[in-house]
Amino acid sequence: MKPGFAVKAAILLCSVCCLSGCWGHKDINRRLLPIVLGVSEGKQEKYHVVLRIPVPGKEMIRSIEVEAETIGKAVDKIRADAEQSLDLLHTKLLLIDEPLARKGIRSILDYTIRSKELTPKALMAIVSGDFEQLMEDKRKTTVGTISFDFFSKEAGWTPRISIVHAWEAYRDIQSYTRDMAVPIISKGKDTLYHLEGSAIMQGDRMAAKISPDETIIYNLFQGMYVEGTIDVMDHATVVTDQVTVSNKAVWDGAQPKILITLKVSATIEEKQGKTNEDIIKKELEQLIANRFKKLFQTLQDNNSDALGLGRYFRNTLTEEQRKNWKPQLFPKLQCETVIDVDIRNNENLK
Repeated sequence: MKPGFAVKAAILLCSVCCLSGCWGHKDINRRLLPIVLGVSEGKQEKYHVVLRIPVPGKEMIRSIEVEAETIGKAVDKIRADAEQSLDLLHTKLLLIDEPLARKGIRSILDYTIRSKELTPKALMAIVSGDFEQLMEDKRKTTVGTISFDFFSKEAGWTPRISIVHAWEAYRDIQSYTRDMAVPIISKGKDTLYHLEGSAIMQGDRMAAKISPDETIIYNLFQGMYVEGTIDVMDHATVVTDQVTVSNKAVWDGAQPKILITLKVSATIEEKQGKTNEDIIKKELEQLIANRFKKLFQTLQDNNSDALGLGRYFRNTLTEEQRKNWKPQLFPKLQCETVIDVDIRNNENLK
């Protein structure tokens, strides 16, 4: 064998090896890239799964739906019938119908995290009202961008909207001392979605519903303020600039107690008449205290520790007490709040 031929053969072999990684490549025009995955109760089967897929190059949305005993089987059915390759890793939003959420979402989250079909970073929301109408909305829109931007802090998010990712939801349903709040949306009239409030979860089941105003208080205690707007009676509108929350937990072996101190720096955006700044400050403090009291009562009534207060007691509780935190100890929790509002100036001056 000539030396030159051996060299050429080696180069050719290396070239073939380098090209082998591209043999499984699929052109983007031959792939289905769903942005939204919706799950509701099926009529014949256990789950009704709907995929919302933007059509490349057009302001059009394609919907594919199927029923199956499990979400995995539903996805397999869609994959078998589709003329293009199905790629769920681009899914940004997981929508769950309210009746299904009240029964439990554990199996949905198990599939999301364990199957590796969906990204654990996908956002979650519960759909109130007509699920089919929302999932079949045919308005021309860039559904991928809008679906994500509605919950994005860089776009349409406000402190009236709670935020939870799939991995956070999966973590919380495993926790003895923590629950979550999931945003509730419905089909919008002039917009894609309409905000209904938030669902208070008890484990993997929706236990109660809170209003968007109560969600603001929830987000304040989560440290998610980002210029939240709060109306103070008929006197003024203020914007929260900075929020600091500190907690002091006390456990005497019988009844848990916690002191929550909330410091709010706010700016008056608009006010009526010659209302005194001190009056606005006191009324805002009272408003936040009252809304928190209502929120906390809802949580205790439903054995749902959505604020995660149990984590401040974990080091002082036994394993058995941690397991019984939500059903036994949390309803007995005594909570004292101190609300301190600092009005930085009378109004925004430009």
